[in-house]
Amino acid sequence: MKKTTSSKLTKRLAQYGALTVAIAGVSESNGQIVYTDVTPDFAGGNGINYGLDMDNDTVVDFGIIGSSAPAVGFYGVLPSNSWVGSNPSFKYPFALNSGDVISSAQSIWYGGTSNVGTLNYVSCYGGIGGSNWCGVTDKFLGLRFQISGNTHYGWAKLDVSASGDSFTVKEYAYNSTPDQAINAGQTTLSVNEFSLNSVKIVAVNKSIGLYNLSETTNFNVFDVSGKSVLQGSTNDTNYVIEANGIANGVYILELSSANSKSVIRKKIVL
Repeated sequence: MKKTTSSKLTKRLAQYGALTVAIAGVSESNGQIVYTDVTPDFAGGNGINYGLDMDNDTVVDFGIIGSSAPAVGFYGVLPSNSWVGSNPSFKYPFALNSGDVISSAQSIWYGGTSNVGTLNYVSCYGGIGGSNWCGVTDKFLGLRFQISGNTHYGWAKLDVSASGDSFTVKEYAYNSTPDQAINAGQTTLSVNEFSLNSVKIVAVNKSIGLYNLSETTNFNVFDVSGKSVLQGSTNDTNYVIEANGIANGVYILELSSANSKSVIRKKIVL
């Protein structure tokens, strides 16, 4: 429900904004694309494997394995880490093109070490088989993995030889906002996805002022345990959330745009 607020309160919230931020120690977390350029490109093949660490936390998320079969295999190190593909009999990862969307919309994901996908195998010979990676350049793997229990989507760009005896890893990236899509090859957020970055958030007493909203915006207030205590939406440019029904304390305000799906989070003190 839209809350009508007096212009006097709106002005007071704006005036005290800087002071409130300073006292409360407000911090924010904006969604972004975390991109890694593999420099120099990594060349692998028979007996030369590659551990793909998507979030660069020193824990390998996916493995690319070379073999004398000849073959190039791909698998998720953890059961929750998976890749998008086709053909359940042989589990071929898709060779995505630049710009293809990687998200929950994909229906076929293979996860864990028990589902080793074939990037290239003897099935490439003579046009027999269903591998999507027979002698390709600058194609993308669609990836899904978890960080602290949250699902993230990403990509990795590779070349694979027609004979299946070598592969090259060039770069990879993921969307740092949980459950948000990423396009194959995407390295930065678009202008639309930054639509919430200009929003000003001011918390005074039990009122939370939102300013410079450019589109329909959903809001959710979480307590320190992660429980949602207040939520709603607005299509106004300026809007005040009245939080009289919740206790004093530290909260996380999450704003998500209805159109661009951009998400920002700020710590507030009520």
